[in-house]
Amino acid sequence: MNPMNAAPPELWWTSFLPLIIVGVVILGVIFFIVLGILLSRHVTITIKTSGAIALTLASILLLSGLWCMFLSPTTAYSETKESFYSRISIEGLKSWNYTSNVQKGDTLTGYVDSIRVYDGLSNASDKTFNLRIYDPDKDVVWFETNVPYAHFSVNALKSGVYKVEVQNPNRQAIECNVQIAVSTKVTYRPLEPLGQWLSLVSLPIFGFGMWASGLFAIIQRKEKKETVNINA
Repeated sequence: MNPMNAAPPELWWTSFLPLIIVGVVILGVIFFIVLGILLSRHVTITIKTSGAIALTLASILLLSGLWCMFLSPTTAYSETKESFYSRISIEGLKSWNYTSNVQKGDTLTGYVDSIRVYDGLSNASDKTFNLRIYDPDKDVVWFETNVPYAHFSVNALKSGVYKVEVQNPNRQAIECNVQIAVSTKVTYRPLEPLGQWLSLVSLPIFGFGMWASGLFAIIQRKEKKETVNINA
């Protein structure tokens, strides 16, 4: 068992490059379809018409970006917050402890195995150990007794210091491998970077659409009219 957890996913521009290309192609096809409909109906393509088309395209891009950032499906991966690996020795009838500050929702995993008698003379095949894991309230949340190896996985229900205790019930000292890891689940939206990109792309298109459709001029005339009314 290896408690080291999976790495985060690949960079978004490599993972979602095909999706971005498909999205651009679809938007381009929609644009040319709308343009073809207008031309087939002998609609004159003026600057204002171009502005209206640009505003429509920008709205589609912005709404798609917002959906990707806030409403698209989420996924999760495990991230290692802390890890420990060592070969330890425990004197006869003694114990070894490892403590870790664990947050609620984290997972404490690991194993203890490969017992070897410390003096190298006694037979290690009949040697065992006891394993106990304590939560912050010092309650035992995992235990195994008289075992030659142990794998454990504890989901933290409380935040605080957890203690892993390996006890040697033998009179001879023993050695064993210990590996411990604390991991947490990270939830994210894979399409969020794409949504940010779409939102940014929509801004200059919005600006062009507002300029071409004359919205800036209308706003300026309205502001001037309000200024004249106030002065009067």
